[in-house]
Amino acid sequence: MIIGKIGARRIGDGAPAFILGEVASAHQGEADQAIALAKSAQAAGAEAVKFQLFRAEALVGPNDANRATFDQIELSIAEWERVLGEAKALAVPVFADIFDRRSLDLGEKMDVAAYKIHSTDMENPAFIHAVAATGKPMLLSTGGSGLGVVEASIDVVRSEGNENLMLLHGVQNFPTKTADSQLRYIETLKRLFGLPVGFLDHVDGGSEMALMLPALAVAFGADLVEKHLTLDRAAKGFDYQSALEEDSFRKMVALIREAETAFGEPGLVESEGAARYHASMRRAVLSAVALPQGEPIAEEQLVFLRNDKGLSPGAAERIVGRKPCRDIAAFEPLTEELFE
Repeated sequence: MIIGKIGARRIGDGAPAFILGEVASAHQGEADQAIALAKSAQAAGAEAVKFQLFRAEALVGPNDANRATFDQIELSIAEWERVLGEAKALAVPVFADIFDRRSLDLGEKMDVAAYKIHSTDMENPAFIHAVAATGKPMLLSTGGSGLGVVEASIDVVRSEGNENLMLLHGVQNFPTKTADSQLRYIETLKRLFGLPVGFLDHVDGGSEMALMLPALAVAFGADLVEKHLTLDRAAKGFDYQSALEEDSFRKMVALIREAETAFGEPGLVESEGAARYHASMRRAVLSAVALPQGEPIAEEQLVFLRNDKGLSPGAAERIVGRKPCRDIAAFEPLTEELFE
């Protein structure tokens, strides 16, 4: 299960989880803050940064209660060109969450690395067709979509010959309750669709779970983790609820990477540390007393003590009644070679 490559980086198929820093509206409608967030994401260990490209007029009507907010945070085409250009100069891939055709045109002009289809557009096949036709890697957000909708969207992408595809599981609230994270659904999506699956984490960015849950998601099979960033949680600006500041984001990345070292390899493979411990602490057959050469030994002359040499206790019956080839000191580890 591989989405392909973002640059030289594989996603899925056992590769380390891809860490995606989500800016969303945390730029507060300021291009300079958007650039600062991209730099913060890179410094914190994100492997890519994602922006949300939209035009307010293509998202909600003029009388919608949220229109003033969208107008406030919307960046102009010129501003986005500067933001995306400077973000790309940081040498981290730039992803775009897009909501309309003009934003798609902008993404193509700036040659973003991948596109995300927001969950609210999963039932918009014409738009998905247009994005898939770019041939760029695509991330389909499944939150709130039934399995039939997910399957239909996958079919639309593939009908354009685009196999660079993965699914994203996650519920976006402000913030999301931990119990709504439903990490087992990651494996369900993988099993049903045979695609890489990422996790969108939207729990309270000020909680301990904001650092723990991404690592748990990776343990449940997440091939990608998307997490929001903010420059200042205390300011309580747009999209701060589930966002982490740079230092916390860096800790989250470190926890994910450390957790991945604990997973081990597929199959029944034991760690070298476990083998070394067992070898040093195992019980072995030792002589309880001095054993003279040529005298058959009895079971009561044996003792089972920790020793990294000597036969295992289960092999003791093979030497009972046999004669030592030489004198054996008390508490010496016993091996087959010591007996006739």
